[in-house]
Amino acid sequence: MHNSLGLFRVVVRFTLVLVLVSFLVGTGVKAGLEQQARNELLNYPDYLELYENATRLGMEPSDYYLKYIAPKKHPELAAPTVVVGFNALISSLAPPKDEMWRKIEHRHFAISRREAFLRTFIFLLVSEIFLVLLSVVVAFWALRSQRVAGILSIFSRVISGIPVWWLGVVFILIIIYSALPDDILISPGPGAGLLTILRAMIFPVLTVVLISFWRLAMEFYMLLRREILSPYVSYKRAVGLPENRILRSVFKAISVPALSVWFSHLIEVEGMVIVVDYLFKLGGLGQMIASSFSGARAETFYFIPSLFTFPLLVFIVLNLIISISIEFIKPKLDPRGGRI
Repeated sequence: MHNSLGLFRVVVRFTLVLVLVSFLVGTGVKAGLEQQARNELLNYPDYLELYENATRLGMEPSDYYLKYIAPKKHPELAAPTVVVGFNALISSLAPPKDEMWRKIEHRHFAISRREAFLRTFIFLLVSEIFLVLLSVVVAFWALRSQRVAGILSIFSRVISGIPVWWLGVVFILIIIYSALPDDILISPGPGAGLLTILRAMIFPVLTVVLISFWRLAMEFYMLLRREILSPYVSYKRAVGLPENRILRSVFKAISVPALSVWFSHLIEVEGMVIVVDYLFKLGGLGQMIASSFSGARAETFYFIPSLFTFPLLVFIVLNLIISISIEFIKPKLDPRGGRI
């Protein structure tokens, strides 16, 4: 029953997220199409007839064109915003069918969707492995030393206010002005080998880990400390059970809340990965999102929906899969037999 309720909450939460994201994406897509339609109006062959019809209805020619004529060429303008956004998310799985948009997309971001996804996934996976291991080690260390616990408490508050890009910029400056090879900062091009990509990810992973592990370690430490102070732990120590066995039972007892803490932290790390990916030009989903916006001035600015929506869809699906997996894992880990 609890498992079903948890899955229902996950589905409702991610449905709301999908609707909100679809609305925002649809708003952007329709705004871009409206601007494109206004540009088409400048070369409209029957402008005089359009002007007369618009005047008869008391409308501006551009408004008349957008309402009655442009939807015939751009049906998205007449469709609900959420539907337009959802269709844009789904269609972003493949390159645009329109040849012009396909060329524009390739000119701004030449790396394939599959390769960009794999680069970001590797970056996120490696960062999370180091993050979790380091956080668990430091949390246990803080349990054994009040001094370490105090340092962890201070650093978790101080460093949480430092933006991840700041440390990334510091690392970039260190690489440039030190004896380290500058080619570490060269963006891996399309088709780059795994070793080349991993080499380029050394400092990006360090950036994410050094900024984000403090808070996760503090959360793990608080969970461990609260559980260790429980009466049943004192009882087990009183009867002479080995300390390692007690710690294993404590770790199992906090596994369910620790999963929730880890997942909320993972969502924050995903945002950091996007920023750092763009900062170090790793050719992943962060750089793809940045490439979806082009133009230095309002007159030359345009939006490439397919490059923006694909990363959003990836993270929505990834977080949905992880959330569902956690709901299935929780009952197996809960020492109380699935009751919470």
